Amino acid sequence: MQPPHHLTRDKLEQLTLCWEKWEAEATTPARRLVRSRLHLLFLLIRYGGLRLGEALGLNARSAMDTVTCMVHVPEPNTRDVLLPISCMKHVRRILSLPEAERMGADFLRFDQGFVRKKFYAVARPLDIDSSMAGPRAIRYARGLELLELHVPLNLVQKFLGQQKPSQIAAFLEFGGGEAKRIVRANIATRNQSVSESEHNSFLGIVTDIVMGMRTVSVEITTFSDLRITALCPIKQFMRMELRANQVVTAIVDPDQMTLATEKIPCSLSNCVSGTVCSLHQEQVESFICVELSDGTRLCANQETAALEKLKPRERKKICVLFPSRAVRLCLD
Repeated sequence: MQPPHHLTRDKLEQLTLCWEKWEAEATTPARRLVRSRLHLLFLLIRYGGLRLGEALGLNARSAMDTVTCMVHVPEPNTRDVLLPISCMKHVRRILSLPEAERMGADFLRFDQGFVRKKFYAVARPLDIDSSMAGPRAIRYARGLELLELHVPLNLVQKFLGQQKPSQIAAFLEFGGGEAKRIVRANIATRNQSVSESEHNSFLGIVTDIVMGMRTVSVEITTFSDLRITALCPIKQFMRMELRANQVVTAIVDPDQMTLATEKIPCSLSNCVSGTVCSLHQEQVESFICVELSDGTRLCANQETAALEKLKPRERKKICVLFPSRAVRLCLD
């Protein structure tokens, strides 16, 4: 079996630890500052999937929200990227340095050649080929990591800021076509276990956990930046070993959804907006499917008499509300 032509998830984790160790081993304040700035560049590429040029041109303090863990990448490939909580302790520490405020937009400014040399040097203890240790290879390895976590290809491409066909093709061919292999495997797995509940599922990262006496409130931020709240029995929570920054699937019960023509104040925790894509009405019960902006479809079972008051029709905008108790969490 041939060795992979890209950084595996294990190697990515090892490389991440190498960067932490390399920064910590700085012997002078000046060297420590340079290594901290370079470490922040690495984190933006490794976890945020930024291009080297995008990271170097970023005004870190204004573009990064250390509370929500969001990074705003400016034009030409504008997007908002969610960083995992696991790396934010380093991001917050580095951005709290007085030099980060004093240097402003220059805090991440380096010569690209210098940065690439440092990337190769930090990776040298892992004895990996230099072609897998550069910024572009690490950025693409992050994309492969997301695909392996069952993030849909279109969302991975949005995460990486890929808009041109040539950019998408380069990613698909990276590492000997590894992205195409993962996508085919994911499709095959889904085809083997297709169920109606898959239409009501959100894939995301656990971003907040609040412990109660009997239940646990778990907030999931999807890869399209929706926030879904689920109530999980404490025994189930302990059995699943849920933790912050974990990728989970949230499945919504179709019998517990409420529909409205607009967002309204109510006691339900979750509210998303979409467009009616199909509607089947019977005398007593109706079945309606709503497509969200990211392509997710929610299928709801409704009483026909109550639903008719909303006058639903295909391509009409509609809001879907549901309680946190209607959300079931699953691990991939």
